[in-house]
Amino acid sequence: MIYTDVLIIGGGFAGVSAAQALEKKGVATLLIDKKNYFEVTFATLRDISDPDYTDNKARKHYQQFLSGDFRQDSITELSHDHALLESGQKVTFKQAIIASGSRYPSLSAAKSHSAFDLDSRNKELLKYNQQLKMAREVLIIGGGLVGVELAGEIGYSFPEKNITLAHNSSALLEGFKSKAQKKALEQLTALGVKVQFNSRFQREGEQYIDQNSEEISSADVVLEALGTLPNSEFMKKHLADTLDEKNYVIVDQNLAVKRHDNLYALGDVANVGEAKLGYLAQQQGRYVAKSIIKKLNKKHIKQYKRNPLMALIPTGQKTGVVQLPFAVTTMQALVNMKQKDLFINKMYKAFKS
Repeated sequence: MIYTDVLIIGGGFAGVSAAQALEKKGVATLLIDKKNYFEVTFATLRDISDPDYTDNKARKHYQQFLSGDFRQDSITELSHDHALLESGQKVTFKQAIIASGSRYPSLSAAKSHSAFDLDSRNKELLKYNQQLKMAREVLIIGGGLVGVELAGEIGYSFPEKNITLAHNSSALLEGFKSKAQKKALEQLTALGVKVQFNSRFQREGEQYIDQNSEEISSADVVLEALGTLPNSEFMKKHLADTLDEKNYVIVDQNLAVKRHDNLYALGDVANVGEAKLGYLAQQQGRYVAKSIIKKLNKKHIKQYKRNPLMALIPTGQKTGVVQLPFAVTTMQALVNMKQKDLFINKMYKAFKS
């Protein structure tokens, strides 16, 4: 039996931010994650296109910087006061933060399906890079945030390749402003990326076939950037009523789980009501940590303020699109803020503050 004041399920941006903030205030935490490293996930696409650029700095062992306790394991069941681990152990807690994130069912380059130790993950990303080097033609399926950035990174690093970005609607970056969609298309086209709209490529045997045009892709490498699924399976036995129809955790104005005021959910696994981006998950983690501390001190808790969609989307190493609440710009000074090191150092500094 293991006991902790606050159990944190998932060591992404949200979970680590909450853990660091709570430990700083003397609240004991236990963070559980199936892998033994933290990953700045928005830097991994450059890792596969140009591994020398970041030199694997996007990933660190949790034990290198995490203040609280860490255990490499997986949650199999969660109830209101305890969790069962895959290892067979039981964890009891006063409060829990569900920050288990999401997964890309078909794109382990973005988040690994099987590389749960640091060395294996670095090798996995290098293998993707080697595959791209050998390829003549690359097909990227999905024109959302990840697909657009992936096409830009590969187009910049491998200008000699034939690269196609196939999207199932008539505009890239669904949910973004039309100017951002237009600028992203212009930048990808300038890199030589062929953007193919209203295409629905699906795998049939060893081939990828467009279900609309019946075109058969001749690509050597196919990367499917088709969205994510929430990691909430461990909640279905005891907490199924807290999940919505898409299995995201339902939260209130304070990011507390529906009908459970000692459980919180944040980041990709929760239907918070704002974009699923790393810096927002980090803000959510800090907010929940403050809420827990205020609750312990019997102080009033202000509700979480949802943020409008803002994003800096690199399209290769020299260009990008910045969407702000009031404008869309490709101003180089703003684009270069992320291009310098993809905010890797900024993220780790934030965890120490």
